Amino acid sequence: MSKTPKLTGNAKTYCLGQASAEKISAVDGPVLSPRMRKLLAETKDQPAEERRQAIPALFARKPA
Repeated sequence: MSKTPKLTGNAKTYCLGQASAEKISAVDGPVLSPRMRKLLAETKDQPAEERRQAIPALFARKPA
């Protein structure tokens, strides 16, 4: 039995969930830094746009 998702109807794309993405990353090798893992945990309940804005803000250089 194939584990490849079967697309039905007019579906042209497939979106991975977080659990599936983490499993793939575990095999491929990339891992989240503790700082990034903390940010994602803190912004878990926020809308996607706010999460996208929080990521660059975390890594932006602070003025001296």
